[in-house]
Amino acid sequence: MDYNLDMKNIAIILAGGTGTRFKSEEPKQFLEIGGKTLLEICLNRFQELKAINQIILVCPARHLARAEKIAAACPKVCQVLAGGRTRQESSAIGVAAAPEGTENVLIHDAARALVPPEVISRVLEALARSRAVMPVLPVSDTTVRVDDAEGVTAVLDRAKLRRAQTPQGFKLEIIRRAHEQARANGFADAGDDCSLVLRFDLAPVVAVPGDPGNIKITYPSDLAIAEAILKKSGW
Repeated sequence: MDYNLDMKNIAIILAGGTGTRFKSEEPKQFLEIGGKTLLEICLNRFQELKAINQIILVCPARHLARAEKIAAACPKVCQVLAGGRTRQESSAIGVAAAPEGTENVLIHDAARALVPPEVISRVLEALARSRAVMPVLPVSDTTVRVDDAEGVTAVLDRAKLRRAQTPQGFKLEIIRRAHEQARANGFADAGDDCSLVLRFDLAPVVAVPGDPGNIKITYPSDLAIAEAILKKSGW
């Protein structure tokens, strides 16, 4: 591994799930697999990686006390913050809270609780020579573009397509500038953070290999898949 452990590496965990698509009153980050909440599993992935110096957790204000209780078991969690109305707002809150001396920021969705440490390490390794990094997976299905009437307008070349994952990594000054420009331009609906860097042409985004096990837990069926992955991985 060629990243510098002396760099101050901060992980920002966005735990803003509401359970809407899960059709559950329980926010998905508090659902359990293997006797642990998804949030606990996610925090532990970053807690156990030596290269991560501190963790900032951002979650809905109404669940702050519950998140703080879970975070208390992770010594690297330095702040638990109330998030905003959107993912972009919550990410901006976390980025703004990064302490002085931070060099690298990793922004991760708690819904990807099973992120393998190898993926986190690959992002950090790439940040030693890049300013913005995204883990990706190849696209195996044929992918098409449709118009407003659901008519297929193009079949895309899947050899050049990838599925984005998190954590996405940045030099702190780059991602801060991205959020500042988004606010200044009234842009508020970014689905991830690399898209902001690209939108405002702040830096090239470098792709590194993701992992099929780094699934985003969105629907009830995903929970069973996650549990199977957890058992297979031995975590």
